[in-house]
Amino acid sequence: MNKLLDASLLLHMLDDIEDSIYIMKVEGADLRYYYVNRAATHFSGRTMEDVGLTFFDTNASHMANYLHKKYMRVVKERRTVKYEDGFVLPNGMLSGESILTPIFDENDNLTYIFTVTRDITERKIHENLLYDYAYHDELSRLYNRRYLLEHVMHPATLYLLDLDDFKNINDMFGHDVGDTVLVEVANRLIQQFGTDYTLVRLGGDEFIVVANQESGPAEQTASTIIQLFQKPFNVNDRQMKLSVSIGVSLRVEEETIQTLLKQADIALYKAKGAGRKSFHIYEAAYKYDHVENFIHELALSQAIEKEELYLQYQLIYHPAKQAVIGAEALLRWHCGSRGIVQPNSFIPVAEETGLIVDIGYWVIRQACKDWHLLKEIYGAEFKLSVNISRVQLNEEDFVEQLLNIIGEEEVTPHSIELEITESTTVHSMQEVQQTLHQLRAHGFTLALDDFGTGYSSLSMLTLLPIDKLKIDRSFIADGNAPLIAAMLAMANALKLQVIAEGIETYEQYVMLKEMACWGIQGYYINKPTDLHLLPKHVELGAG
Repeated sequence: MNKLLDASLLLHMLDDIEDSIYIMKVEGADLRYYYVNRAATHFSGRTMEDVGLTFFDTNASHMANYLHKKYMRVVKERRTVKYEDGFVLPNGMLSGESILTPIFDENDNLTYIFTVTRDITERKIHENLLYDYAYHDELSRLYNRRYLLEHVMHPATLYLLDLDDFKNINDMFGHDVGDTVLVEVANRLIQQFGTDYTLVRLGGDEFIVVANQESGPAEQTASTIIQLFQKPFNVNDRQMKLSVSIGVSLRVEEETIQTLLKQADIALYKAKGAGRKSFHIYEAAYKYDHVENFIHELALSQAIEKEELYLQYQLIYHPAKQAVIGAEALLRWHCGSRGIVQPNSFIPVAEETGLIVDIGYWVIRQACKDWHLLKEIYGAEFKLSVNISRVQLNEEDFVEQLLNIIGEEEVTPHSIELEITESTTVHSMQEVQQTLHQLRAHGFTLALDDFGTGYSSLSMLTLLPIDKLKIDRSFIADGNAPLIAAMLAMANALKLQVIAEGIETYEQYVMLKEMACWGIQGYYINKPTDLHLLPKHVELGAG
């Protein structure tokens, strides 16, 4: 009696468990229901009335085959088997997590299989909700960047959209209105492309349309996207037209999604630079200036450390003395990964990024080191000219740093000539004047380079404390003798020495010599070259 009460209590306890309990009786190759609890009945529809029946007696054939194979694995392997959850069963239901445990009698015969199955429907709903949060943009309900990078592996074409001047909407009407516009953009993309494309909001006002398969010319799709913005947007009860710029990248070989995204971003930059309201398709063979600049910036940041920078020198000749009186130090860069990089390619990047400050101090120091060698060749009065950029000149401690360098290198300010251009002074004339006065007071010679190419060069001569003018090579190339004579006369009246740049022929040399030009510089004397290759003696004749 006690045993019966104990068994009844046990079955009652099993009935109260939330997990589904199935006990199958093993009879050779037959598996028959022996017990199902209330949760199992609720989950699968099996009841205690099915006791003694097989899977094939109670289920459709495809479901019966699935269950029979699942349980027979326990019979064959004679061990507990765990089945993962979350896949769709042949009957269309979502599987639970099942643990099938074999029960053996005293003779080690497998007599029963005890199964516990946990319904994971609610958990899956929660997991799906988390998945939705993880891979969808909360505002637009489009996919997000994470989904793009993790799940879009091999797209055919990627279209990167950026709304033109969208910041103005946020600034003028507030972010709530801006969010409304972004939602409308998402809706227009959905209506146009539906589920055939993967639609992504990267963030801010950037969206992506991904063509997973070839779907016609990329130009046609890009034009279609632009047309979506022809209809005005309702912004704070006003009708406002917005435009969009598009960068397009095509999967040509085995480009990764990260590569395509980078290419589309490059193309977008190009589209915006072309006036916006347009698209540009990335071409590997095309030279994108901003990409080149970025590459230069990365490499330049390590150029000094890697000892990739070096100086070449172009001599300055005094026609009346018939002697070399100085040289201009010219910065050169031999990039380890890109070879020789032209100055007009990397110097603007260095100035824009501020790298020119450290590079400029390196140039000054190296020029001072070389001056000791050059004075042995050309005499103690030899001057080295160094170009100073606007960024350097605006450094608060520039004068102090300059004095420290020449002091450490044991060079006097009298031996150094600092060259500036008119553009150096445009944005901060008063500060530049003060700095130049300090430099001149310390004994540095100051020269205004590229004279005659700016709009206000004449006024610069009276505003700046300079000692020399360097006439731009364009005037020499034009061969306008009266104009050059007038410039020399004006400089002479202001007590300024003049160096003519770009002297390439004997005739030009004779012309400048007869005009009593103080100094000349150009290929006729020597091309810019390494210090050890400079000519020790310069004799100018008819060539």
